[in-house]
Amino acid sequence: MSCPNIPEIDLGDLGAAIHAQMKGRRYPLSGMMELTDRCDLNCVHCYINQPAGSKQARSKELSTEQIKDILRQAVDAGTLFVTFTGGEVFLRQDFPEIYTYARRQGLLVTIFTNATLITPKIADLLSNIRPYRVDITLYGATKETYEKVTRVPGSYALCLNGINLLRERGIKFSLKTMLLNSNKHELAQMQAMAEEFGVSLRYDGTLWPRTDGGLAPIEQQIPIEEMIAMDFEDPERRAEWIRLARDFGGFLSRKKFVFSCNGGMQSYHIDSAGNMCFCTMVRDPACSLGEMSFIEAWEKIGELRKLERQLSTPCQTCTLGALCTQCPGWSQAIHGNNETPVEFNCVIAHERKKQVNQYLRYNAFIEENEEAMSYEKEKV
Repeated sequence: MSCPNIPEIDLGDLGAAIHAQMKGRRYPLSGMMELTDRCDLNCVHCYINQPAGSKQARSKELSTEQIKDILRQAVDAGTLFVTFTGGEVFLRQDFPEIYTYARRQGLLVTIFTNATLITPKIADLLSNIRPYRVDITLYGATKETYEKVTRVPGSYALCLNGINLLRERGIKFSLKTMLLNSNKHELAQMQAMAEEFGVSLRYDGTLWPRTDGGLAPIEQQIPIEEMIAMDFEDPERRAEWIRLARDFGGFLSRKKFVFSCNGGMQSYHIDSAGNMCFCTMVRDPACSLGEMSFIEAWEKIGELRKLERQLSTPCQTCTLGALCTQCPGWSQAIHGNNETPVEFNCVIAHERKKQVNQYLRYNAFIEENEEAMSYEKEKV
């Protein structure tokens, strides 16, 4: 008797299918969990990193058992996906225990890492108990550029070694990068590296202020016009911005409610001290999971979605919401409230709209001329 042919299910498609079934209902399907704020690198643009040996930062971190208890509650509440991030997650000596527990709970785990601390032992663990995905941040294609960003000599070689350890074991990973003034010239080379590895490379050019209020990362921000131009040179990214402009153009997405994004709908964020918040950047208010249960915290952050606007701002009458990165996280970081827009984001949205219009006008012109030329040929 032959065995039935059971098709393999792509986990990304599974997640999308589950989201579709939610039909807008709140449900804690996925969570991002910072295991530590500490990092072995000292990247010029990082919004959170603390020194690897910081006793103060370590003293605030959850214990192994506290993390396992939160994971258990999350699973009981319905969480299926979890992302472990930092800082650098592999700085925690108990990572293998935490990771193994999460996987045995049935969680599909994504790991955010710089790959510099991946050892044969860690790679073997991930080979034996497979993660959903490992996301590796690449800071440059050359040693000079990479270490100009990380400010740690030898980190480039360690990153490549970590990548190779995963490749040798066939562990699924992807690459991502933040585009900075100091590494933007190597984007094409980083894309070529990813292609050589047989993986994708995602990139973003928008930098966030630090969670402690510092604005140093913004100094690394590439010029807005240049960032937008790079997006429109990339066929996939250009097509996505055009789609968003077409599908959501004219819609007043920020007319009434403070939160117009999907944060807090099927996702949540937990910091290294065990505080649940709306998302990575909206950290106020935060609900301590040492003082309340997971479900209580989840319901409490859900109340944020009911907040109505109290300030009169341009956001309420702006139709460029789909092209804009403005959110309460930006307002909290720069202005100390949920609503005051940050000028930087307004400029980005209008520049994206200008590029969309220019591209569409150009293509319309080409099509019209091609039709005219075709008509003249037919007459001849």
